[in-house]
Amino acid sequence: MRKRLHNPIFALLASVVLVCSMGRLSHAESPPKTEYQVKAAFLFNFMKFTDGGRFGPAEGQDQTAVDPNKPVIIGILGKIPSKEGFDGLLGKEVKGRPVVVRQFKSFDEMEDSEGKTPQRHPDLDEIRNCHVLFICPSEKPFLSRVLPHLRNDPILIVGDVPGFLQAGGTINFVIEEKKVRFEVNLAAAARAKLQMRSSLLRLAVRIIEHDGLEEPNDK
Repeated sequence: MRKRLHNPIFALLASVVLVCSMGRLSHAESPPKTEYQVKAAFLFNFMKFTDGGRFGPAEGQDQTAVDPNKPVIIGILGKIPSKEGFDGLLGKEVKGRPVVVRQFKSFDEMEDSEGKTPQRHPDLDEIRNCHVLFICPSEKPFLSRVLPHLRNDPILIVGDVPGFLQAGGTINFVIEEKKVRFEVNLAAAARAKLQMRSSLLRLAVRIIEHDGLEEPNDK
């Protein structure tokens, strides 16, 4: 059952920072554009309320581990349903660092003359440099070719695909009652050394602690 917000600070955060983005999706407008504008706004706030990894030092981490002059990189993997929806991220700053957006081809777009797609994304090394990786719905058939390769990388991996958390993603978008919500995988966050603030976790509609990429020595 979803936890309720009792602390006034959390309530303010929910209403001003995130929940204001969760208005009903209007069918009078272009639904994909509206939906992905909301999801981009969520993505921005995920970055603001996540520490560790490449975002900055969390508790117990080296305070010099992050170069404040380097941009925060958002990678978008696959065929984005609405490019305009993510335009609002351009020119933004997170924790005093500029945000840049990089697009990576879908596996389908790399199909060869025999109709075969690569078993490993050719831009994997560049993907590994991202702070956030948003995996588009087009990549649902190829999650097993992406997520295992990023298992131990300090990346916040966000998806828009049913079963994404169980496959090893960190955060997944869901639509409930025509509103954009999200669910969280704490196992993936722990592997990436990411710490999501409680004010963010309290807004998740579902939190899981185990997934398909766990190994016996995972803590």
